[in-house]
Amino acid sequence: MEILSQLWSLLGLLTVLQNILPTQLLSLLHSLYESLQDLISPYSYFDIPEFNGYCGVDINDLYRHVNLYLNSVNSSATASTCRRFTLSRSKSSKCISFTIAPNHTIHDSFNGHSLSWTHQVDTVQDSLEEKRSFTLKLPKRHRHMLLSPYIQQVTSRAEEFERVSRERRLFTNNGNASYESGWVSVPFRHPSTFETLALEPHLKKQMTEDLKAFAGGREFYHRVGRAWKRGYLLYGPPGSGKSSLIAAMANYLCYDVYDLELTKVTDNSELRALLIQTSNRSIIVIEDIDCSLDLTADRMMKATTATATRRKRSSSSGYNKDLGTGSDHLLEESGRVTLSGLLNFTDGLWSCCGEERIIVFTTNHRENVDPALVRCGRMDVHVSLGTCGMHAFKALAMNYLGIEWHSSFDVVESCIRSGGALTPAQIGEILLRNRGNKVDLAMKEVVSAMQARILSTGGTEHLNTSIEHEDMAALTRSPQSVLTVGSPENWDSSPGKTNGKKRKAKFLARLRSLTKSDSGRRGV
Repeated sequence: MEILSQLWSLLGLLTVLQNILPTQLLSLLHSLYESLQDLISPYSYFDIPEFNGYCGVDINDLYRHVNLYLNSVNSSATASTCRRFTLSRSKSSKCISFTIAPNHTIHDSFNGHSLSWTHQVDTVQDSLEEKRSFTLKLPKRHRHMLLSPYIQQVTSRAEEFERVSRERRLFTNNGNASYESGWVSVPFRHPSTFETLALEPHLKKQMTEDLKAFAGGREFYHRVGRAWKRGYLLYGPPGSGKSSLIAAMANYLCYDVYDLELTKVTDNSELRALLIQTSNRSIIVIEDIDCSLDLTADRMMKATTATATRRKRSSSSGYNKDLGTGSDHLLEESGRVTLSGLLNFTDGLWSCCGEERIIVFTTNHRENVDPALVRCGRMDVHVSLGTCGMHAFKALAMNYLGIEWHSSFDVVESCIRSGGALTPAQIGEILLRNRGNKVDLAMKEVVSAMQARILSTGGTEHLNTSIEHEDMAALTRSPQSVLTVGSPENWDSSPGKTNGKKRKAKFLARLRSLTKSDSGRRGV
């Protein structure tokens, strides 16, 4: 009881002194106390405020990184050292965010040393505002050795966590790039993944390995002096899965998607403005590049027009030296997007204004795309998507019907080999109509559609493509789908150069094989 009364007396004395002594003296005493405590303590403390400076306007990016880093370790054993967390979730996200509760501490370890983070929250006097900061405590003897590499680890893990956990967006241009943000967006929630795609295993592996190498290539691209970007040309008939593949790429890398509609872009300046407004870690898509604008017209016609214009201007007002003469630069027309402007968009100086970007062109007719637009350095990877092979068909059957095997699989494989292969969209529609308990009906309808295709096309379409790509058999995922890395001069030869008699002989042999196999089953 006596000790308690002494404590009360001491507290009363401190209160009186606090009211009597000047504020400056109290502040000095407090500073002396903290200095003495720092001198005696074996730890060093580093404060990371939410805002830089005294005005509280400039956000401290390191504070955000620390918050993300601590959020990323909330499920590990490290998080068990904190007694209380603050949970939150935004309306547009399904993820729950973990934050250390005010004035609580979480422990961490780095290179065998123990560290801790304390979330400091103080109320500003005579105000409803709060001052937030994180305080890092680490051993004083090793602070020079620990501080810099540990902060680098915090930053890298925070950026990775933000990339994976943030809500991805799908953007499209609204035609106002010259005045304000030229993009509008919605949440990107496309369910397509490489696991659900109707792709051959070899092509899946090639695609994922290439994407993984690109995403982790920051140091490599900087070392060799190249812009950190990569181009993909996806080509194939409608329904072959080009859009689904783009969505799978975005989900695999956790990138935003910018769907660029060229018909809404007025000129090259607006095209550059749109490029500047795109974010890092994004996929820029131009679908149906051969149909979006008149970019792939005959070069000789444009060159003739340019020559005539130069002569006319030379005779009237002197020769105009500003007209381009390079092989990739055509006549510039005012008030429209030109091929030259699109080339600069994909591979010029303006294409280096951001990092970690993928540019994707899609087309149904590769031969209609100007070779300058898809050469190496612009479209680095060419992916041909066609009809489904057997592996792709099995993936679709598993996705839609939940089956790994069916008695009709052998007939389906025979039809595919004989030129009756269908696109993923065609097969998917048949399976979708007959999902549930209609497995036999679905398989029967698929076989009927494939046989009808054989009769309608004469079986030559598949043979054309298979002979055309026979030197790339190891890369095929289906009769009409390959992945190549190269430029147009390395494209395979056209089907017209293939001997017609050989195609017809192979088709007849395969048709006899199919007839015999079906007859044998009926006999059994």
